[in-house]
Amino acid sequence: MNTKIAALGEKDIMLIFRAVGVAVFPVNTIIEAEDKLKKIIKEEYGIIFMTETIAIKLDSIIKQYSFKLLPSIVIIPGLGERNNYAIDILRQAIIKAVGADVMAEG
Repeated sequence: MNTKIAALGEKDIMLIFRAVGVAVFPVNTIIEAEDKLKKIIKEEYGIIFMTETIAIKLDSIIKQYSFKLLPSIVIIPGLGERNNYAIDILRQAIIKAVGADVMAEG
């Protein structure tokens, strides 16, 4: 089984993914990002990399797929200001997988 991989986000970051053969979907607006995300999901991509700055604004759509096997949406740091959204999503996934917050401080 071949899993299709996509990347959605700011154009500058998408160049990195294009270099390794990932289908890239650069976006300029949130409306464009939402439309492209829905298209990517409909086309049955198994893994979707998405920049944090875009993912924050599409959180409600991402949460619809958080309990499904596919697609696996992976949030990566974007070009904008960091706000721990990607870390929070990763923490939730780890808690779901192992039943404990292994990233807890202290």
